[in-house]
Amino acid sequence: MINETLLKEAVVSMAEQYRFLYLVQSNLIDEIAALRETVRGLDPTFDEVLEQKRKENASDEIRRAAVPLLGALVQKLKDGLVT
Repeated sequence: MINETLLKEAVVSMAEQYRFLYLVQSNLIDEIAALRETVRGLDPTFDEVLEQKRKENASDEIRRAAVPLLGALVQKLKDGLVT
């Protein structure tokens, strides 16, 4: 039996966390954009270096590990296996 009060509290908590993370991410993107423009003005080779780093996909390893774990957690939640 699902405790609807606890479920509601969990959903509200997740929505609040999502809102907070969205705001933090938006601010971080703004800061990175400002830094990128500053560095472009200081170093004409910056765009080439940035493109090379993007091709290296340094964060792929993290994504390969995290995304399946998060997917498994979501599936467990859907299946009701997490209490």
